[in-house]
Amino acid sequence: VWNDQQVPDTYSHYSDIVMETLLVKLLPVMEKETSLKLNPNYSYARIYKKGDVLNKHKDRFSCEISTTMHLGGGCWPIYLEPDASLGGVDEKTGNYKASKSKGVKVMLQPGDMLVYRGNELEHWRDKLSFDDCGQVFLHYNNIETKGSKENIYDRRPHLGLPAWFKK
Repeated sequence: VWNDQQVPDTYSHYSDIVMETLLVKLLPVMEKETSLKLNPNYSYARIYKKGDVLNKHKDRFSCEISTTMHLGGGCWPIYLEPDASLGGVDEKTGNYKASKSKGVKVMLQPGDMLVYRGNELEHWRDKLSFDDCGQVFLHYNNIETKGSKENIYDRRPHLGLPAWFKK
């Protein structure tokens, strides 16, 4: 719970049962908004604290279609780079090479969701200047995408299981 590699020393939870319920309950909304048939993969909640930063990154395959929902706390912008060709893993070093882009700033109120292609679009958050901000990330795959069928539930037998419990 306190071992998040992206934002160290910050509370996070992979597949919290309440958040996994949101993942399923919001599936029809996600399918409507994206005009795609989707497989649910996993949920991830994080409560950011003052001073936290979410560095520029692109997510893994399980996050092909993603949403971030503001659960509460202060309104903290997320930035997205709409040009999918910017940012990515350097083939020589294997390290992520962030773009120089200023991105598009998106402000979410509690209960608002932003839907985006997490594995294609670079996204980040600058340093948090106030006390806290709660977010949940819900991740899906397009059922038409190669590998989606095998990846359902993030390769777990069913939702609600920890990340290490794979098929």
